[in-house]
This record gives sequence, C-alpha cells and structure tokens, in this order.
Amino acid sequence: MKTPTIASLAALAGLLLLAPSATGAQAADAPTDKNRGGTASSIDSNLDSVKKMTADYLAKQYGLDKETATKRVEAQGEFSSRAQRVTDELGGDSAGSYIDQKRGVLVVQATKDDAKNKVQDKVKNKNTEIKVVARSMSTLEDQAKKLTEKLGDKLVSARVDVPNNKVVVAVKKDQVNPAKEAAKGMDGVDVEGAEAIPEPQADLYGGQQYELARTMCSTGFMGTKDGKDVLITAGHCAELSPNLTRQGQPLATVAEFTWPQNDMAYAFLAPGWTGQPGVDKWNGRGVGVKGSQEAPVGAAVCKSGRTTGWTCGTITAKNVTINYSGSGRMGHGLTQSNTCTEGGDSGGAWIAGDQAQGIHSAGGAVPLQPGAPACGKNKDRGNTAFFQPINPLLQKYNLQLKLHQG
Repeated sequence: MKTPTIASLAALAGLLLLAPSATGAQAADAPTDKNRGGTASSIDSNLDSVKKMTADYLAKQYGLDKETATKRVEAQGEFSSRAQRVTDELGGDSAGSYIDQKRGVLVVQATKDDAKNKVQDKVKNKNTEIKVVARSMSTLEDQAKKLTEKLGDKLVSARVDVPNNKVVVAVKKDQVNPAKEAAKGMDGVDVEGAEAIPEPQADLYGGQQYELARTMCSTGFMGTKDGKDVLITAGHCAELSPNLTRQGQPLATVAEFTWPQNDMAYAFLAPGWTGQPGVDKWNGRGVGVKGSQEAPVGAAVCKSGRTTGWTCGTITAKNVTINYSGSGRMGHGLTQSNTCTEGGDSGGAWIAGDQAQGIHSAGGAVPLQPGAPACGKNKDRGNTAFFQPINPLLQKYNLQLKLHQG
C-alpha cells in the first residue's frame, strides 16, 4: 500500500490534519491550485506573518503607517483582558466596550458617573478611556430581543451598536416603514434597510473542503472530547448529514449539533486522522492556536474558509440575532464582522492573533453586479459576516480546544 502523504490544507481550511502511515484514511496529494494551503508541520508559532496580515488590514482600513498598525495589533490581547476585567467590575452598569482603531484606544462605557469613578482608578492607562452613556448593555439587549419578537420573519438582523450606544435592526428594504412603526416608542433603536440577506454559507456546487450530502463546508478548530479527537464546525452543515468525508475518504462522524438557535457542531474524527491545533493561512503555512480569549468590538479578526481563504476585518457587534435566508429560522448570540466571506466558508475558523474566536455561520456580501464574485469587489458597499463564538460551543459540548505548544 502506498504510504500516506501529509494532507493538504487546501482541502481543510481552518484545520490541519495529518494522515499517519499506520492504518485508516489515506490523505491525497495536495492539488496544485490557487487554494493550496500549508501542512501540519508548517504551523507558525511566532505569529509574525499573521501579525503582518492583520496590521496590513488595519493600515489600509484606517490610514495608519505600518509601525502604528503593528502596535495596534500587539495591543489587542491586553485590551481584551482589560475590557473583560472592567466589564465584570461594572456589572449591570456596563454599556459594553470597544477598540477605537483610529485612535488606538480601548473605550469602556458605563451608565453612571459613580460607576465610572468606581473603575477609573483601576484603569490608569492612557490607552483606555471610560465614558458615561445613556443605556446599559442589558437594556439594549432587552430592546433588541423585544423588537426581534415583534418583527418576526421581517427581521434580517438585530445587533447592539456599542460605539453608538443603540440597537440597530435591519429589515428588507420594503419593510423599513413597518419596522419603524413597530419600533415606535422604543428608546435607542435605529431601523435600516438591508441589501444583503445573511445566508448559511454552504456551497451546493462542490469544492475542496469536506463533503456532506452534495454540499461543501469548511472545517473550523480541532478539539478533544473524552480523550478523542474531534472536529468543530457549523451546526447547519452537520444538519445535512452525519458523515463527513474528504476527497472521498471518511473524515468524521457528527456527534452533536445545534441549529438554528445556535450554529455549532462537533464530529469525532475517523480512524487514521489526527487533528492539529492550527488554522490555514492559505499561503502554505498555518497559524498555531494558543487559546480562546474573546476579542472586543473593534478588534481585528481573520477568517479561514475553503472558498475565500484568509480574509480579515474587524468585529462590529456581538450577541447579534439574524434571520437565516429570511426563513424565520433565527440565529442568536452571533458575532458580526465586516470581513468578506462567501458560500462554502461555513464552519470555517475565525481567529484574532492566536486566539480562537468562533465558527463561521453566515454572510451577506453584496456583489457589484448580479453573478459577480462578491469577495473583494464590494468594499464601498460593505461586507457582513457572522460567526458562532467558540467559548459557548466548547462549554455546551464539554470540549477541550487543541492548543499549539510551540
């Protein structure tokens, strides 16, 4: 029997898999195409290339020089920790936090002067600003929930706009006026018409990632359950079939999934596959996953998926509710980004630096003209993408995230 070769990451965006030579599935040779990724042995531990990619995005997006943009990326880890500490301290007086990338400042919001003063002394840092706003995070989330229930199938998405301390609901353009009527009397609510409808992004026309029921999705992170290797992916992909394959070979069997309320799943790897703790950068290398610290609104984040490869943006909202394909099947607790994604990216990995953030769930990129590729073609009109945060998934299924030790 031919000795198995190292599996190509082109077929496994968001997951590095190594097929051993002993028994089980035989990994195919890497195809020579534009989507070729790296191998399990090529996981980066120093993150220099990832830092550069993310800094390049910030520099271009916010008009920063490269040195400043790099410092902004390096500061995100500490910003994440600081935001969590201050938010916990504020409790019910918290109105959320976000990174202002234009100024390189973490902004923490409170609803009362005495609450601000309570934490002011604990945050003695010129790069952190605490300000008082009108509405607490719990108030805004309650408003978003009430309006979601009122609008029903008319809803496209509902989110808390932390920097502007308000709720933003998106509906189809012909539903804007009825939605405004439904929101009348509700404080801090904006209604906008949506050009793009978020779609669960599984590609029905085939591709390079894992296959199930004539559909292709992307693999997310690797973990373990009761000492066994598992693949973490999107629930709406796992719903289609319990059997995941790669290039015709058995890859994994779905153990549990949740969709549409949440979009999460895990599958036990088939014999012969060993999961590696890395994410494909689509440049022949992989980035090691060191943890799952949640990044704040405004943080730079990147996604790895089978269709669009490695794309980056910023986190724009959290705890978002969306209406998948306008079907009335609601997804809750999602994180929103302006990163470009397309069909087939579902299940892919979202990562900030070396910290896992979530699993790709849906997107609503708008092409410049019908039938044209959306990714990278519609910067003036904006991208919208949504991912299932990783930590609730790990907790729900009692999974351990595989971490890179290099």
